[in-house]
Amino acid sequence: PLAFVFLFHVILGGILLDKRKCYGIVALAFILYASLALCELSDVVPHYTLQIFPHSQTEQHLHGEASHRETAAEEAEDIHASHYAPFVWSMVFLSLFILLLTAYFIVNIMDRLRAEEKSTREERQRLEHVLQATGAGLLILDESLQPVWYNELVKNWLEIDSNHSSQPINLLNDWIEETDEPVAATLADGIIRSIEREHIDKSGQKQFFQITMAPLADAQGHVYQVVELIQDISEKKIIEAEMLHAAKMVTLGTMSAGIAHEVGNPLASISTRLQLLEGERDESFIAQSIGLLQKEISRIDRIVRGISQFGRPSGDGWAPCQVNQILSETVEMLKYHKYAKQSRIETDFAVNLPDTLGTRDQLKQVFLNLGLNALEAMPNASGSVLTIRSQVEKGSIKVEFVDSGKGISKEDVEKIFQPFYTTKEKGSGLGLFIVNHIVQAHSGKITVSSQSGKGTIFTIFLPIHSAKRSFNKGKSQKADL
Repeated sequence: PLAFVFLFHVILGGILLDKRKCYGIVALAFILYASLALCELSDVVPHYTLQIFPHSQTEQHLHGEASHRETAAEEAEDIHASHYAPFVWSMVFLSLFILLLTAYFIVNIMDRLRAEEKSTREERQRLEHVLQATGAGLLILDESLQPVWYNELVKNWLEIDSNHSSQPINLLNDWIEETDEPVAATLADGIIRSIEREHIDKSGQKQFFQITMAPLADAQGHVYQVVELIQDISEKKIIEAEMLHAAKMVTLGTMSAGIAHEVGNPLASISTRLQLLEGERDESFIAQSIGLLQKEISRIDRIVRGISQFGRPSGDGWAPCQVNQILSETVEMLKYHKYAKQSRIETDFAVNLPDTLGTRDQLKQVFLNLGLNALEAMPNASGSVLTIRSQVEKGSIKVEFVDSGKGISKEDVEKIFQPFYTTKEKGSGLGLFIVNHIVQAHSGKITVSSQSGKGTIFTIFLPIHSAKRSFNKGKSQKADL
């Protein structure tokens, strides 16, 4: 009746021990069970009869002559199944089968559980190593906002020791303010949230942390936990601040260089005019020169006081502009340039050219830059010609600057509108960059076509002015400002 004790030990062995030792317990149990059964069968050990098991009184085991049978029948003895050899052997092998089958199932189940446990442990260690390598802290909170698990980095940040009596979530609330509200909101709606918090450490240094809260839901979609991913972004904040400062300095330098570049052109014209006026006696030329000088000085003043980003027009100067008149004033300034002495400037302005909406000074700045570049591209070249044209084409005002200079290579054409890119020895690389920005600010477009040794064509397209366009442009420019 106590045979089940062997089975109990086999089950315990399969749970606690490895496969080899478990089958060793099976062998030992089988040997003990078989030895006891065979000892009872051979009357080596006595058999204790329990009334709950089947047995009978029979006349077997009678010895001697027939004359003694009547006496032996009167002394009937108890016969148990353990004295019946076929039954004993069948029970021995049945016990072996049950022990082996039990061991097989227990061992396989435990091997699978151990493999899953090992895999889970490895995954957990891998996750901890990844988080440690990325410098991220991980904290899991339950529905009552109590910590379920947190990694070593969080423990170090919060200065939690193994004997600390306070809850980590309370320390987290003291360390990073107002974390309960977003966590509770994530538990309620299951939406991932990200917040930033500042912290002053014991040394007085300010630290910045980014906290991302993500929900953990069960099979029914119920959010039962929240994961907090904590990242130290102090270095990132410092780098961002440095980059922003550097970008501001670059912008300031570009603006300063742009202003210096645009002031340089009218100053050069003023210097040239003043040199011409030194020995000039023609009163009409003197009067004309004085008017141009006053306009250039006024333009310098407006550039210094009113220029915005990279030559972008300020909103106050928007008005209908006569392109031909601006081009004529530009030609009047260009023909006295030092490079214009051996070159010829030709004009072909369309009659009754419509107006465009823009800033007069900025458009003049564009035309003057393109004209000076064209003249500088034809130095000391006898017979060089700069042709300036204006016409209406496909609903736009088209202005062309065509020179017969040395041209621009294909590689340089793709880069000439980039800031600080120049092929001149003393160039700033901002002229065409500012020109492009001004044209774009006027809702226009500028293109360039050139071949090395055959000259260059700069083409500008400006929108034709209309009352509706003026109204819309004024609104958009005002909103932009």
